Amino acid sequence: MRRAIGIFMAAALALSASTATGAGLIRDAEIERTLKFVMQPLLKAAGSSSTRIKIYIVNDRAMNAFVAGGRNMFLNAGLIRRMKNVEMLQAVMAHELGHITGGHQSQRAAQAGAANTALALGLALGLAAAAAGGGVGVAAGFTEAARRSQLGFNRTQEASADESSVRYMINAGINPQAGVDVLNLFRGQEVLNITRQDPYVQSHPLTTERLSRMKAYAQKYKDRPNTQVKGINYWYARMVAKFNGFTGNPTYNLRRIKRSDKSEIATLARAINYHRLPNPKRALAEASRLTKMRPKDAYYHELRGQILLENGNARGAVGSYRTAARLAPKEALIIGGLGRAMLAKGSGASNNEALKALKNAYARDPLDGFMLRNLALAYARGGDNGMASVVTAERYALQSNFKQAEIHAKRAQRVLPRGTVGWLKADDILGAVTRIKRRKK
Repeated sequence: MRRAIGIFMAAALALSASTATGAGLIRDAEIERTLKFVMQPLLKAAGSSSTRIKIYIVNDRAMNAFVAGGRNMFLNAGLIRRMKNVEMLQAVMAHELGHITGGHQSQRAAQAGAANTALALGLALGLAAAAAGGGVGVAAGFTEAARRSQLGFNRTQEASADESSVRYMINAGINPQAGVDVLNLFRGQEVLNITRQDPYVQSHPLTTERLSRMKAYAQKYKDRPNTQVKGINYWYARMVAKFNGFTGNPTYNLRRIKRSDKSEIATLARAINYHRLPNPKRALAEASRLTKMRPKDAYYHELRGQILLENGNARGAVGSYRTAARLAPKEALIIGGLGRAMLAKGSGASNNEALKALKNAYARDPLDGFMLRNLALAYARGGDNGMASVVTAERYALQSNFKQAEIHAKRAQRVLPRGTVGWLKADDILGAVTRIKRRKK
């Protein structure tokens, strides 16, 4: 335990405080599950393990995707929303997977020096750990300048990633024409001033030769049958409805939904957009329709719980989150939501149950900053101020707020018995902060 904590804390703290501003992450249990599902056929085709590659969603409207810190893939919300179908999203994933399996990041790090390796790893972990909200929540982020300087690839590497992506798509039963469709979205951008280009073009050089090569691949394999995984379009449609609902204009979104459309996806879209207006009565009515349509769907019960909680009905929210957690007992974000709802009830008994749920969520995903904030509150309400300080120190450290991390870690060590798990965690944080200070001198 001590060794694992020390490793991820030291890596995360490699991200400098100056980069902890700007765009952030989107955290949502269903969206993260869907992206893994969408990527699974490509991973199988590439012979890669799904547990070794992490996907993060950047809350940025610009179209971009990149890899950082070895096996971490970042997809901008703006890019996901611009994809016209799931195959186009898979084409982007396949290309980024080509960079990972081709070791292109390692090649860049070797050329630029070990400092860049530390920065890239810190970027990935620091982003993942920063504070996030319930449902679709936003975390602390990174500067555009840091991304541009670290994450670009040369033309040889782009060609290699393109070739690998086609191979992965074909082996997964996906038409490589989707890759051409993605590149066509960026046609003409290479001649624009850099300030007007999509970030994707800056980090993925687009040339006529590259587009011609992708067209040739697509032509060669155009007669291959599409053998997509069953249900993938359904889950993709749900994900798009969530992205549009939580990141778009709710009034505009509602206008685009026909009143006569009573389909599941339209109902989902209405629930989210009414919630964001806000119109809690209509939002709850639509969310309740969803849970009746699919009573065993954990993500719909989670959404209903979020709507109730964010409109002041903590008791009702606990019921929905409890059902969601029972249906999806391994979803850390849902379990964390249950703990958050229990905290909102405010009673001693609910605080004990909240602490249990939040500790469970922490064990499954220690890089959820919003959960860390709630866990610290549960510890404090239960009288365990030492552990409350430890968890608070972790949250600040993972946000690169080293001053506050040090203050809370020292406070924890003054309260906790020396050598206990909490004391050792605080010691790891202090050691990592000390190393950061030395590097800055």
